[in-house]
Amino acid sequence: MKKTTLTVLLAALGAGQITPAVAESFPNAPITVVVPMAAGGPTDTAARAIQQAMGAALGQSVVIENKAGAAGLIAMNFVRRATPDGYTLGVASATTHAIAPNIYTESPYDSVKDFTFIGGLITAPGVLVVDKSVAPNCEMKAFLETLKANPEKYSYGSAGVGSLSHLNGARFLQATGTNMLHVPYRGLSNAMNDLYAGQVHAVFDNVSSAMTHIKSGKVCALAVQAPKRLESLPDVPTYAELNMEELNKPTWYGLVGPAGIPKERVEALNQALNKALASPEVVTLYERQGVAAAPGSADDFAKKVASERQMWADTTAEMNFEKFSVK
Repeated sequence: MKKTTLTVLLAALGAGQITPAVAESFPNAPITVVVPMAAGGPTDTAARAIQQAMGAALGQSVVIENKAGAAGLIAMNFVRRATPDGYTLGVASATTHAIAPNIYTESPYDSVKDFTFIGGLITAPGVLVVDKSVAPNCEMKAFLETLKANPEKYSYGSAGVGSLSHLNGARFLQATGTNMLHVPYRGLSNAMNDLYAGQVHAVFDNVSSAMTHIKSGKVCALAVQAPKRLESLPDVPTYAELNMEELNKPTWYGLVGPAGIPKERVEALNQALNKALASPEVVTLYERQGVAAAPGSADDFAKKVASERQMWADTTAEMNFEKFSVK
């Protein structure tokens, strides 16, 4: 009897009806999620928010491992080189997978070919904040008229050359046919402080970090990158409402693994991720952070990454952006 059973199993294995990966239950060990930023930051918090719920859905613990440095390239290269068994994942972002390939002279990975895409994690709305002097009545139309009437007079601050805030500003200028001098800072908080002091005239910030300045009433929020108006800023239109749909792209984060993870494991991870993102605790926590859960299929997330990488390639090409070393 035992011999017959073994013979049948071996025959099935030889015929391709059973594979070792399928036969083995997954997961049967903890899942590690590598975060490309230091503990305590927004990216880390977004990952830790799903830690328990995703672990419960998988029946295994999810371990967060922080690997900061080199604008996220160190962490993503670590994920790229991991065994493609589904046990090592990473938090990818617009910076690591769409922008980095277009601004750095050296990149240790191909952000599309070298990864398996698991699914979206969150989207984080951006906001254009300006000094009241350049936008009478806090209206976009007035701001654009001011810029066009004085093309050499105004400036915008960013978190640094090649940062998302820098490139969002460049896309805005390209889309509107306007001009502002780019002033890079060491971090968005410094740029916002100088906006508040009247040293620069605009900042393309994220909603969560800009909110204190907006609520002060000294600066204007002209538009947000979001599917609909935000409850926290109900009087601020989306770019889409202003017929600027091409600018209505909130930044995003998602889970990836090394290329070659078996399809059935990708499906299991995607289902667990989406289940975690739907849990009331996670939704509430994200709302407090000013971000939104971004559930969806692995294929849709892969398409989004490829599309946005091309978008930033087009943007940097039009800017004649000179790539630089991340070191």
